[in-house]
Amino acid sequence: MQLDVIDPQLDRIEDERLRREVWRQAISPVFIPEMDKAVPVPRDIGFRCYNLGSILLSAITASPQTIERTQSQIATQGVDHVILRLYNSGASSIDTDDGPEDIAPGTFVLFDLSQRARSVSKGMSGINLCLPRRVFDRRVGEVSAFHRGRFGADGKPLFKLLAEHVRNVRACLDTSDAAQQALLASATVDLCNASFTPEADSAYNLPAVVGIEIRQFIDDNLARPGLGIETLCGRFGLSRTPIYRLFEADGGVMTYIRHRRLARAMRILAGIEGATPTRVSSVAYAVGYGSPKMFSKAFHARYGINPRDVDATYREQADRETGAQLLSWIRGL
Repeated sequence: MQLDVIDPQLDRIEDERLRREVWRQAISPVFIPEMDKAVPVPRDIGFRCYNLGSILLSAITASPQTIERTQSQIATQGVDHVILRLYNSGASSIDTDDGPEDIAPGTFVLFDLSQRARSVSKGMSGINLCLPRRVFDRRVGEVSAFHRGRFGADGKPLFKLLAEHVRNVRACLDTSDAAQQALLASATVDLCNASFTPEADSAYNLPAVVGIEIRQFIDDNLARPGLGIETLCGRFGLSRTPIYRLFEADGGVMTYIRHRRLARAMRILAGIEGATPTRVSSVAYAVGYGSPKMFSKAFHARYGINPRDVDATYREQADRETGAQLLSWIRGL
């Protein structure tokens, strides 16, 4: 059964190297952290994430680090969400097109998870809201336009209200039941919409959004042998050019689809995803290959091993780590 709370209890981990690694695993589904190995990670760091059904709320206390949302994460995860982070204390900065910009305590920063981002902190505490893009009202407009933006430092009443609300919600969660948490989540979404809605309405139409939808469609249809550029053009009403452009960094549309198919095959063979078939041919057909021979050749070229030799010893530890559960929660919103 999926837990309602993720808390690796970092303050109870005595070994500093293990504490550093558990922290990395906890946040790496969203941001890749870099920490100076010469600087010890103290025991007062913390990560506690609540699944409120429609949103996630995480309370964090971090030691000095650099975090980055990478192109690899964006391409492989296909999540269509934003992180709205309230910085309660500490000294941090966010990389913008004009260079690093300081983040004052009491400020929100919006991270669009379909775009790259980098932030540096000397140590901070804060609260993250993870929200699906679809929960934003159309009047908010293009949420991606707010990426890396800082909100609330100018003292606008709505963002001050949102900040106090978020802090109070965090204080209530450990003593609230599921029904109360659902209501708190709904109220939080409403306040976010109120805070970001401009005076004039705008449209919800951005290539990045379509890109996420296309990647999600591919993941949902890997078993279709004919999945390719024609299918995508027909499904999304686009010409070949914008789709080709979308997958340039991945080596092309078919390369991306092939890699996603082989990654799913590896998970099936290792017992991570679904029941493990007894025959390689079953896996080949399950991921859209019409020929087991072609599948085996592509699999060996990708992983350096024949699919028949994959067993549970190839199972990645990530499916039992905090990070994998967090990513599954994000996708489930």
